[in-house]
Amino acid sequence: MKYTFSHIGIPTTEEKDWDGYYEPGKIHYTDFKTDEFRVEWVKFDADSPMPKMMRTMPHIAYIVNNIEEALLGKDILVETFSPGKGVRVAFVSHNGSPVEFMEISE
Repeated sequence: MKYTFSHIGIPTTEEKDWDGYYEPGKIHYTDFKTDEFRVEWVKFDADSPMPKMMRTMPHIAYIVNNIEEALLGKDILVETFSPGKGVRVAFVSHNGSPVEFMEISE
């Protein structure tokens, strides 16, 4: 499995110039593609259903060719979901830290 670095996500309680909002997870986020160091800031609403690890710890994200293959044998933290057209995302717990896998189709 090839993992290609995408970004780092950092939880915050501060207000930012949010680029989007993912309603099911109640997550505000910035666009990491416009950040010099590929940082995505994330802020969770108080009633967000996301796991505590996601809400309190930074995560690193990798692009993978096949998300099902990437998840095999992993400790799944958040099941696969689609935050936007052509993007599938899942989170795993790795050594006590969240890791994001992203599968992007054209």
